[in-house]
Amino acid sequence: MTAVVLAACGGGGSSSSSEATGTGSSGTEASETTEASETSEGGGETASVPRPPESPPDEIPITIPLKSKPPAGKKVVFLQCEIPTCGFYVPGLEAATKKLGWSLEKLVFKSEDPVPGIEAAIAKHPDYIAITGVPVSVIKPQLAQAAKLGIPVISCADPDEPAAGGFAAQCGGTLVREAEYMGAWMINDSGGKAHVLGVTIPIYPVLESETNYFTGEFKELCPECVYEELDITTANLGAGNVPQEVVAYLQAHPGIEYTYNTFGATPGMSAALDPAGFGDVKLTGGPAEQATIEEIAKGKQAAWTTNGNEYDGWVMIDAMARLANGEELSPKYQEEIFSDPTWVISSPKAAESLKPDEYIWPGPTGFEEHFEELWQLG
Repeated sequence: MTAVVLAACGGGGSSSSSEATGTGSSGTEASETTEASETSEGGGETASVPRPPESPPDEIPITIPLKSKPPAGKKVVFLQCEIPTCGFYVPGLEAATKKLGWSLEKLVFKSEDPVPGIEAAIAKHPDYIAITGVPVSVIKPQLAQAAKLGIPVISCADPDEPAAGGFAAQCGGTLVREAEYMGAWMINDSGGKAHVLGVTIPIYPVLESETNYFTGEFKELCPECVYEELDITTANLGAGNVPQEVVAYLQAHPGIEYTYNTFGATPGMSAALDPAGFGDVKLTGGPAEQATIEEIAKGKQAAWTTNGNEYDGWVMIDAMARLANGEELSPKYQEEIFSDPTWVISSPKAAESLKPDEYIWPGPTGFEEHFEELWQLG
């Protein structure tokens, strides 16, 4: 799942009006790519809102170079949640630390009880700690301890903005853009009459940035659309029970045409819905994991946004590299990293284009080389 999984509705407030109208992270208006008057690929009627970007963004929002090459030999501890999505940050963290001549250690923690994990990380006295999806309020005393010891904590996938006594930087802190893109896709696909079931995990604040969009702006954009919500637990997700929960909900609430997962993926969803008589329900969500993208390629799921978690791994190390140089993480920089580049995979062809990367979108094209240039490694 996308350890993305996580943050607070506060993150939603950072979404710009351009995101709400479909501006891709590449800076191209969705309405310039596909006019709102066209028929949607999904088979719906005339589109009623500008369509979201349905091809990968190729621009990287971080543009400020470091003043000099960062010092080597720094030690990083990554606190990795037990959910599979959290593991997708690891390749980026490993590659980026290797490029800088740094070391990386991974510690797995339970999302519902992160305190022992961060305490174990602090006890190792690293130069930096990376973490995803944990709100400041849950680990506030530990963050204060890390600050006292001079250990900056860099976060992704939580809506808490950087602050003294909190996180030094926050990347991918909101999933509002993902919800906006998929909301627009469903509005267009349904001809403005989508009946949506949101499937979410309430303990992760970042996922609230998605559900808040659907209970608010989505309804304003689409008065004839209907949104319902099913809350699940990490225990049921881990036990593989979510498809059965969704089937039970669909049976008790007829008329639902779309499901929207606020987190990465739910293995077995398409296999469970078809024999239960819900094969026509379109499976959507974001950000998508590997198995989900592969199912889109096979025509078993409809459309999902996807994020470059590998790219985010490099972003976390980029913030650390700047701190290692004694450079300020400026408000402009914090804004550049708070919302991830993303796009909608809405056809088997688009999903199949990611097969060379094992159905994972690492991030914008050439981001590794981009960071190497920013870090003065040439």
